[in-house]
Amino acid sequence: MPKRRRRSRVPTPAWEREHGAIGSQLLSRSAQFYATAGVIALVLAALILVGFGVGKKWIDDRNRPGSTAVQVEDTKYSVSYYTERLRQFIQQIGGASSQIGQQPQLALGAVSDQLIEEAIVLRFAQEKGQAATDDEVKAQIATLLSIKPDAADFDARLQEELQRTKSSESQYRDMARAAALKKKLQGQFTAEIPAVAESIHYRQIAVADRTTADAIKKQIEGGADFAQVAAEKSTAQGAKDNGGDAGWAPRGALDQDLENALFALQPGQLTTFASQSNFYVYQVLEKQADRPVEDSQKSNVSSHAYQKWLDGKKATVNIVDHMNPIGKEPDAKKIQYAVSRVQQAT
Repeated sequence: MPKRRRRSRVPTPAWEREHGAIGSQLLSRSAQFYATAGVIALVLAALILVGFGVGKKWIDDRNRPGSTAVQVEDTKYSVSYYTERLRQFIQQIGGASSQIGQQPQLALGAVSDQLIEEAIVLRFAQEKGQAATDDEVKAQIATLLSIKPDAADFDARLQEELQRTKSSESQYRDMARAAALKKKLQGQFTAEIPAVAESIHYRQIAVADRTTADAIKKQIEGGADFAQVAAEKSTAQGAKDNGGDAGWAPRGALDQDLENALFALQPGQLTTFASQSNFYVYQVLEKQADRPVEDSQKSNVSSHAYQKWLDGKKATVNIVDHMNPIGKEPDAKKIQYAVSRVQQAT
């Protein structure tokens, strides 16, 4: 007999199969169940996000003191070190009762500039042939501690100061080395001042706004007496007595922009000029190509030469400053950390 063919079995469609116990239970749930489950899932997700945010904030707060406040190339100053330098700065210029003591944020820019200057001096002083010996650094530390370098308790006093300021010895020595190098650089710039230099004799009237300055310039050009106008309208001290006469200035004794403006004038010519805080009317009275540089003028010439060198070096390096509120990269939380700690300490 021929073999009977076995019938092929047609698979049952998925939608017709019996569901497992769990699947059946899920499919049998009401819409209210799924709505409640969705709400719980959203709440759990929100709690996770909040927990993550709280945890991140806690980690950031804990790490903030060691984070970078100011950086010059590979030299970094931490927020905790910056905070201590801010406290020291305030103590040096008036203490807690002073205006800056009450508002430490006013000193942030100056402290940032101070740290940047130290890093620049330490990095580039050698290019000017300057170096500080260990004895010179020790002498500078002694000055900071108000003791003599050969004092028997020098080491003990230094360790006390390090504990008090929460500074490392290397940080403190770098600060002292930078101060010693700065003195040497300024001395070098003083020694390089020529015996004679192109100079101008000029006078000035200081006023509060450009409109007033322009009006005074026009008034004097129309025939008004400069000295009399200076005595009547200048806000500069001594103007009433000297008619605004500022004396002689050799090249290098004035800020670069002002120097450029005044040395471009001929005797009798006037110009107006804006500084950070005032507006001025200037008049050149005399010019001399080879006037002797007086000793009283050398300090200004040296200071401007040093600042010009410093600014030139700043332009060649990468500087990050998170602490200057009006800078390019302020960090509000780091600033608040430093200001609040200083206010608590003072």
